Amino acid sequence: MVDIRQLLAVGLGALFGLFLLVAPRAALKLSVVSGGPRRRRGEYGSDDAIPDRWVWATRAVGVACLAVAAYIAL
Repeated sequence: MVDIRQLLAVGLGALFGLFLLVAPRAALKLSVVSGGPRRRRGEYGSDDAIPDRWVWATRAVGVACLAVAAYIAL
């Protein structure tokens, strides 16, 4: 029988995975991994470019989250 914890795990895993797939740059800007406020130098509103390698790694984590959510759902 499916309990509420499994449903929440599937729902949150799917939402988080979709967020990482749809908006990986936004996820990286919100994360601590990309450096946070200590990397900010220069003019107001100017951000360093996020490397494409990090974007693809974030998408891979999103796919992994979706795979785990699908495994739990089964």
